[in-house]
Formats: sequence, structure tokens, C-alpha cells
Amino acid sequence: MLYSNRDNFIISAAGCMYCDPNSLEAIMAGNEAGARGCTLPLRLTKDGIAVLCAGDGFVNRKGEYKAARDLTFEELRAHFNKLISFGQALELAKACAAKLCIDLPDARTALSIRVTLKYSEYLDNAYFCGLQLQEAADLAARYPDMHVMADFDCAPTSVEGLVRAARDAGLFGLRAAPALLTDELCRTALRSGLFLASTETTDIDELRAMIDRGVNFIETERPDLAYSLMPQPDFD
Repeated sequence: MLYSNRDNFIISAAGCMYCDPNSLEAIMAGNEAGARGCTLPLRLTKDGIAVLCAGDGFVNRKGEYKAARDLTFEELRAHFNKLISFGQALELAKACAAKLCIDLPDARTALSIRVTLKYSEYLDNAYFCGLQLQEAADLAARYPDMHVMADFDCAPTSVEGLVRAARDAGLFGLRAAPALLTDELCRTALRSGLFLASTETTDIDELRAMIDRGVNFIETERPDLAYSLMPQPDFD
């Protein structure tokens, strides 16, 4: 790993700069706006191919909804000619030297892309999120070379308890909405060696608070806005 949990990265959200969240354009827009990483929401097709999919499926030009899991890749592409495979998204992210936030619906999706990331020598630049604590812990235990985060969606009863559970499970870190990444949680998690990531926000106060608290991966649709709030290096 070429970075530590004292580093901060602006991560572009799937719909970055108001682009289609299932497109390569969103990754490019984020890179051009100063992001140092991008979020890739993935779903598996019926034949097990991971595709960019911010929901569970797509609506075609006729207004028909098609769930990714119900059709093969070729069948989906017949309905949506701009369907993007994980491999295509990875190649563009590598060209941008971007960190990858892999947003998962389940552990099976992570396993389907692990080999691709490993042989592309990009596994160390990806962190996996979207899983609750137990499922994330099981995945991390099975594949310790993966940077697995646990998502939590409500304030923990005990910050110390949550951090201890994540650390003991061998997790890479924790991800939550900005409001849940409190000063206490950030201090405790970072001191324990965990990494922290946020879900998407464009709120200036939330962005500034997360930068000040040392959140490592800050996800936003407006990387340009977040980047403007980052401390600028002093060359004097």
C-alpha cells in the first residue's frame, strides 16, 4: 500500500458532475474535476459479468425496466447499448490513476471481480464497501488481500465497540453517511489504524468537517467543490 490512514482522497460519486451514473463519462468528469478516485456501483448479470449499475437494473428507451440479474450481458446490451462492463471501467480508472470505491450489493459480486483486479495489479488501489459488518468480516477473513470496509447506517451504541469489532475482524475500515462520521468516531478509528470513507455528499459543511476530521475517502458528486476546501500546500 502506497498510502496511510493519514491521507485524504476525494472520490467521485457514480453521478459525478451530474453525468449518467452508469457511464464512463462520470469517471472522466470526476478526474477532470480533481478527484483522486471514483465509485463504481456494480451488479452481476445473469451470466455473472459485473456491470456499472447504480440501481438494480436499467430502464430502456421504451420505459421498460430490466433487472441486471435477470438477463445475460449480451441480452442487457441489446436493451442498453451503453452498458459498461467492470473491465471497461477499470481500464479508464487505471488511466486516471484513480483509487476505486467498489460499491457492492453482496459479497458474491466482490469475488467475481477480485481476480480481474489482482491480475491487473490494481487490487491494492481498491476498497470494497456496501456490506454490513458480519458479511464484510466474512469476506475479509476469506480474502485478507482485499481492502474490505463495513458500512453502518445508524449511530453506534458504542464507538469503541464498533471500532474494536472492525479491527478484530481484520477490516480495512468503516464507511457511513457524513453525519455518522463524528469527531469521536474518526479519532478512535484512525488511532486504531482503520480507514474511513463517506457516502456521497455535496454539503459544504459536511465536506469541510470530514476533511478536518481526517476522513480518508470523501465521496461527492462535486469533486471540484471538495477539492477547493482541501488544505493547499505551502510552498513558501
